[in-house]
Amino acid sequence: MRFTNLTARNEIGANCYLVETDGRRLLLDCGSHPRIEGTEALPRLDLLAERGPDAVLVSHGHLDHLGSLPVLAERFPEAAVCMSHGTAAIADRALHNSASVMIRQRSELDLPDYPLFTHGQVDRLLERTCALPVGRGVDVAGVETTLFEAGHVQGATGVWIEAEGASLFYTGDVKFSGMRITRGAIFPDRTPDAMVLECTRGNTQSQPDFSWDAEAARFARGIREVHEGGGSVLIPCFALGKTQEILKLFHDFIREGLLPKQRFYLGGLGAAYNEVYDDLAETLPRLCPRFRLRRDVMSRRLNPREAAATDLDGGQVFLVSSGMMTPGTSSHVLARRMVREARHAVFFVGYVDPESPAGRLKTAGQGGRADLGGDAGIADIRCRIESFDFTSHCNREHMADYVVRIAPPRVLLVHGDTPALEWMQRELQRRLPASRVLIPPVGEGFDLA
Repeated sequence: MRFTNLTARNEIGANCYLVETDGRRLLLDCGSHPRIEGTEALPRLDLLAERGPDAVLVSHGHLDHLGSLPVLAERFPEAAVCMSHGTAAIADRALHNSASVMIRQRSELDLPDYPLFTHGQVDRLLERTCALPVGRGVDVAGVETTLFEAGHVQGATGVWIEAEGASLFYTGDVKFSGMRITRGAIFPDRTPDAMVLECTRGNTQSQPDFSWDAEAARFARGIREVHEGGGSVLIPCFALGKTQEILKLFHDFIREGLLPKQRFYLGGLGAAYNEVYDDLAETLPRLCPRFRLRRDVMSRRLNPREAAATDLDGGQVFLVSSGMMTPGTSSHVLARRMVREARHAVFFVGYVDPESPAGRLKTAGQGGRADLGGDAGIADIRCRIESFDFTSHCNREHMADYVVRIAPPRVLLVHGDTPALEWMQRELQRRLPASRVLIPPVGEGFDLA
């Protein structure tokens, strides 16, 4: 069994990993980079040369894990495309939205290579997608494959594969503790010959006294304080997963009397994923099977043009994408308007790329200056800036504990910024001195067993 990292660089980007075993070639994920335009956003598919994969196993529906699938499928039409039922439903919305964005960006950003794929190519891909069961081994291109619930977002899975008497477990993005809708990961306790481990939170030290309930109470209190001061709250948020979990949190706040009954503004894609989550409620395991986002939470869609004109008075809550405040999105438009007024607030509820406009704003904080990107330029930050830990990724200590418990002889570290990867490497090598813990360079193959 041989592993090759096809992600363009060691960071949180275009996740894609090649596993070769028993004459078969499998890809684990085929994502695109959320912060890069054009063909540079793709994984290193050129390293596949003329022979494509026999199958692609997709861990979940975020674009950094499946955003390049239509490109791969057009290049290698014989490859099987496999994922969980939930991820397949999400992929439909994610990839069609991506095609629409690229069509718009072709003229806006003068990108002649765009769109990298069309709506027709997405439809052809989805027609050939196979939905695999979760928790039961099946044959995928001659390789025994089992999906395990990974938490993170609805439909997310880790992938266990076995061939030639060797086994590999790919965690994908994982959250061991339950959130408000999605329950925690249910991962295998047996030891694989090799593990491919996500390291998103590797550079984030956990607080020993952290409590979700206490954090939720602080979040509700912060919103009330901003509203009492005549301001509104912007929450730049990933459309998939984070939007739905925060909306359920708001529903609970209102039910518990922590917030008054109110309407929340959502980005269009976040609202579209609400529909998918509601449709999946009958078929996927979740913590609140009777809760429905469209029925139980009052919300209104908001596009970037409306975000530029909407009234900021009266204590509004804007739960809109992009989570990184990409220029031109609703969160970016609102941030430009709100950061210069002390009465408003920007609340961050999860990971942000430190090099994105959201990351620069978060780092600058109230009283600082930040380059908001696009034509917004550098802004003096007068509004309240605060961060709340509602991450959908496992914290680094719990991730390390899981790896140490099952003690794989080889661990490959992926999906993390360099400091995150290096912390996890040091920690695991210290606690598992008999194991080999690697940060796999792009394009370099490793024999796993």
